[in-house]
Amino acid sequence: MSLPVPNLDDRKFQDIVDDAKRQIGLRCPEWTDHNVSDPGVTLIELFAWMMEGTLYRLNQVPERNYIKFLELLGITLESAAPARAELCFRLSRPIFDTPENDAFVLRLPAFATVAATMRTEVDDAIDFATETDLVMVRPRLTQIISAAQSSAGGDPLAVSDIRSFVPVEPGTDIELDERGAPRTIQRAGFTIFGSTPREGDALYLGFEADISGNLIELRTECNRSAATGLDEDYPAQVWEFWNVAENRWDRLRSPSGIDTTHGFNRTGAIELLMPRGLLPATLNNQQARWIRCRYTTAIQDLPPRGIAGLRPSGYQKSPEVFSLEACTAGGSATATNASIVANETLGQSDGTPGQVFKLLHAPILPRRTGETILIGELGASPAEMEEWTEVSDFSESGPRDRHFVCDGFTGEIYFGPNIHQPDGSTRQYGAVPVKGLTIRFTVYRFGGGVQGNIRENQIHTLRSAIPYIADVWNPAPATGGQNQEVLERAKMRARASLRIRERAVTAEDYEFLACRSTSSVGRAHCVQPGPRHSRGRKNELIPPGVVQVLLVPALGSQITVPRPADLRVDQHTLQAVFDDLDRRRMLTAVLEVGEPDYVFVSTEITLVADPKMDADVVAQTVKERLDTYTHPLFGGPNGDGWPFRRALTLADIYAQVGSVAGVAFLLDAKIFVSRVDNPQSGRFTPEQLVSNAEGVRLSEHELICTREHRIHVRPIWTVGMDTPASAKE
Repeated sequence: MSLPVPNLDDRKFQDIVDDAKRQIGLRCPEWTDHNVSDPGVTLIELFAWMMEGTLYRLNQVPERNYIKFLELLGITLESAAPARAELCFRLSRPIFDTPENDAFVLRLPAFATVAATMRTEVDDAIDFATETDLVMVRPRLTQIISAAQSSAGGDPLAVSDIRSFVPVEPGTDIELDERGAPRTIQRAGFTIFGSTPREGDALYLGFEADISGNLIELRTECNRSAATGLDEDYPAQVWEFWNVAENRWDRLRSPSGIDTTHGFNRTGAIELLMPRGLLPATLNNQQARWIRCRYTTAIQDLPPRGIAGLRPSGYQKSPEVFSLEACTAGGSATATNASIVANETLGQSDGTPGQVFKLLHAPILPRRTGETILIGELGASPAEMEEWTEVSDFSESGPRDRHFVCDGFTGEIYFGPNIHQPDGSTRQYGAVPVKGLTIRFTVYRFGGGVQGNIRENQIHTLRSAIPYIADVWNPAPATGGQNQEVLERAKMRARASLRIRERAVTAEDYEFLACRSTSSVGRAHCVQPGPRHSRGRKNELIPPGVVQVLLVPALGSQITVPRPADLRVDQHTLQAVFDDLDRRRMLTAVLEVGEPDYVFVSTEITLVADPKMDADVVAQTVKERLDTYTHPLFGGPNGDGWPFRRALTLADIYAQVGSVAGVAFLLDAKIFVSRVDNPQSGRFTPEQLVSNAEGVRLSEHELICTREHRIHVRPIWTVGMDTPASAKE
């Protein structure tokens, strides 16, 4: 039970007027006209109106004290978070791999490269600014070899049966048959795999230039249909790059999906996006930045596609290539939905403790590495200025510590105060900037919000023309945008903070702290290990001492039917949550942070609508109700996301459909489930009908997500017929 909140003065306007009129007979007996038309009564009512406003402000004192108490606890409003997206840029003319392009370098500077969505009559354009420089250069393809994976020593860069690529002029040759008669044969090209391809055979390409973040186009002339057994709809090949940091081969992405060669089976082009931070490595005694096209039919590399479960066929003969050259067709850079201000001068220090400076824009977003204060002489370069460190408060700052506090909500910058001590001395908390020095903020961002969570391929406009850039697009949805926290949520968070006290012990602690770590997390679920003696538990595969935290990303309210790409938690968020929980976990706990396994739910509903209602409107309302109810973030009985471990039954579907106004009665309902068979492509497994008796049962790591709801509305007069005369879907 909550504590009663005192109302310091509960009198209203009419109460004050009545009290004043009662005093008239005692204070001024000759005043006998108490009607509202009397000028004196008008003055009383004016006084009462002013007094009521004063009492209202007086009653706000407890609320103000509550907020000041939150400040003492260190509870502040969480800043807005910007949505993040990957921007791909296409050049108007590729950078060909020729000597005349040696000195050609196209650089798109960070912060100054801004792209936006299209402005419409109802929506403003949404800007995204790049966070890092994008440098596009001549690729310098120096190594092309075909080799088999060697198992010697377990080195993933060890290869055998090496053959260097030699261009072949396509055409025909004349040779003699067994009878000595001349015959014409098609000239063979370079086989990119072995003569009889085996698992692990690969075509290796080595680049001398730093092509990190570049969109590389491989132009090939192929011997058409040389590969026997190749299925152009699903070639048995995967593209990979050598990840020096992880010492392994990782998959490459093609944001445009262009492969007009259909697996080196036709003359055409292949576009591949190089990862950022691509480093050189040594393969076959040659140092280069290596990528490869590997032959494989393994199900873990190429899972079944579509409802038919399409699988790649094995090759009896390798594809053949006559020529292969590389060029740079564009590049990619990460961008955020935020306005960026660089090198803003705040003013000059007067040499006194406790100085306060204010940024031009507020509120500002959480600061990242490199976003800080620089102090130095007027006109000095950043390298010549001293870098100061942001802290949450000055309680542990010494007199020489170059610390400052930034209030992200107001945009104010505080330097250390000088505090009187009980013994009469004073203590300086944090260093004081020397008098006359210039104070500059390197970079800060403002803006953000849920409006930046846009779908893929929504960004197509450059804010300013950039030479050689023909197009820009976002191949994946922008995610992570959050609005600034409201006061009521901060109050609820304060209660949980007092209870948890910054330590992760219980499952509730882990879930609360995970959601608080970053605004990119919408929900969190802690999977606890079962006791050793338990049998048949769904979480028995978790070893004792291991704590798994499953994250659901924050989604905008406009994403009513999340797709696999929307539900993917980026590596930056996973690492941020892990780092935050790792500081607060118990010493004996082993922490793992990941994502739930989503079970996508579809339904097929046949219902009869009220004849007085529009059947299309009823069907749409039912669909929206089911989408909301089975949403992982906004669904469930309480509207805060479908609960983990809670089954979905046919009775739940009946209850939701029956609650929609305009539904006369429900004739039939079926539930289907599917899962993601390939996280990279987001393809679903075939839908499976769920037993009406059991419903959708979930394991500890699974969570329901809406997919598709097919609503059939039958006219009431067709009920009872074997074949309805008409129906609306």
